Amino acid sequence: MHYEDEMDKHPREYAPYRSTLDECDRALAAQDLHENEDTRDSSIAQLREFIAKHPQIVRCRTDAVFLLRFLRYRKFNVADACATLEGGMAFLMRMRTLYGDEVNTFHPNVLRMLDLDAIVPLGFERKRRMAILVRVGAMDPKETTALLQMRLGALVINTCLEYERTQVHGTVWIVDCSGMTMAHVGAWGLTEVKMMADSINEVVTMFVKEVHMVQVPRITWMLLDILLPLLSPKIRDRFKFHRTRDELRNSVDPSILPTTYGGQQSLKQATDNFRRMFETQTKWFKLEEQFLMDLSVPAPGAGGRTARNNQRNEFPGEECMVGSFRKLTVD
Repeated sequence: MHYEDEMDKHPREYAPYRSTLDECDRALAAQDLHENEDTRDSSIAQLREFIAKHPQIVRCRTDAVFLLRFLRYRKFNVADACATLEGGMAFLMRMRTLYGDEVNTFHPNVLRMLDLDAIVPLGFERKRRMAILVRVGAMDPKETTALLQMRLGALVINTCLEYERTQVHGTVWIVDCSGMTMAHVGAWGLTEVKMMADSINEVVTMFVKEVHMVQVPRITWMLLDILLPLLSPKIRDRFKFHRTRDELRNSVDPSILPTTYGGQQSLKQATDNFRRMFETQTKWFKLEEQFLMDLSVPAPGAGGRTARNNQRNEFPGEECMVGSFRKLTVD
């Protein structure tokens, strides 16, 4: 089966699943995610049936690794996995409407962000979680927008989620705020902050195990005071703050850190590895640019849709939110 056939929402034949997990990974998936051969195969079949019968979904990936993102994230509750897939596709369609081609992974402005090495997967740490480094100061606020920063984050997340170990074990985020200025804060409107929170809470199918904030200047709290209350309590409680890189090393697997943080690999090694990861998964990103959901068609059971689902797929306009960081005077 050619991989392009997997964009057919109801192909004559589905690609078979070939696990890339080892015994330790499978044991954790069984313990924490309720995954075994029976639940996995039957749940994938149900999710494929949901896609095939959904009146709004026109084109969508149906390969097992993609669908397992949603099933594992929702611990094989098929109804919740279906709702998350539906909400994620609707979110993407609205992003395209609001922001146009710049939402696409291969838009020149998005690819240009890769060269900044601002968000870099560092590899799997000792607990088998993917560690991801965010260097806020590497993003020039005069050259980047909040949207581009979010799209770079989405590119990194989607690249990591193509690896099943990330789906099972989750991620550890290290956010280095050194070099952050008022101009960085001013790049974010309140609508973008709300959009990012909604994405983290409802769209991103990645377990966030820890978020380590390092060298956080006072101005960063202008964003955090808005963002943190919008996040789910579970994610909010996983934020940890460190005044120095020395403090950080005592809280994470130090071997995975770049040498500039006291670790054992250079930042260039990490970025080169990430580029190879991204290039390996390029075919899937190209297919995902063909994702299509027709939101003009009534959703199944729209009359009974919960307020939570309605809210998840709506973006409040600037007029709904008082003030904006963009109105701040920045240097």
